[in-house]
Amino acid sequence: MKVLFFACVLSLISLSISAQDFAPDSSVSTKKEQLYTLAPTENLSVKGQIDAERNYKKYKGAATGTLIASLVSPLIGLIPAIATSATTPKIQNLGYPDEALFNQAEYHSNYTRKAKKIKQKKVWTNWGIGFGVNLALVLVIAAGGN
Repeated sequence: MKVLFFACVLSLISLSISAQDFAPDSSVSTKKEQLYTLAPTENLSVKGQIDAERNYKKYKGAATGTLIASLVSPLIGLIPAIATSATTPKIQNLGYPDEALFNQAEYHSNYTRKAKKIKQKKVWTNWGIGFGVNLALVLVIAAGGN
């Protein structure tokens, strides 16, 4: 009975006490309007990469074409995978948020480099999915034949 009483008291105490208390001078920021802050002199290369991750979405045609071709045959799927991953995205497909920033060389080169990496990742992921589906089908067919 004493053990049950102490367990109840301890659980009530633990519910009423905060685990951590942040002091006003804590390094944790609780502002809701801004997720990150940039120094007054912005690093355009980092900003270009961040913006590419947020705004580049027009890789879907290359990725979908590769997936469909890879589902037919992984060897046939290699053709669009290699062709589309080797080319940089077209300017009209980049979806950059600010043209003034995009006209700056450092921002432009880092934005397009990150967009190309995103495109390559999606294309080769879809080729891998097509290859995996074909491999699974071959294994199922081979196991069913025995």
